Amino acid sequence: MPTRNTPVLQQIIESLGDLISSPADALARIEEHFKDALILIPGDVHDVARHAEKLRLAITEEERGTVLDYIARTQVVSITIDHVEDAINSLFGEERFIEP
Repeated sequence: MPTRNTPVLQQIIESLGDLISSPADALARIEEHFKDALILIPGDVHDVARHAEKLRLAITEEERGTVLDYIARTQVVSITIDHVEDAINSLFGEERFIEP
């Protein structure tokens, strides 16, 4: 059964190609390992280039990966308290508040 991470994990498994003797078993194992996490690919070097162009910022092809590394280190891509609040209220209604 697919999980929230299946699309990303399938890309990883497929990229390993014939290095994995049983892709289905590998996918099942890695999905189990990451069952309590959310794995995302929030962007790539093409997104960096597109945004830099819109911002009218010069960036070389070689620098794009460095920008992604910086974004990863600064952890600007994360689940915030606002994301959790919005998801809980949207999915389960607004009757979830616990009085202090």
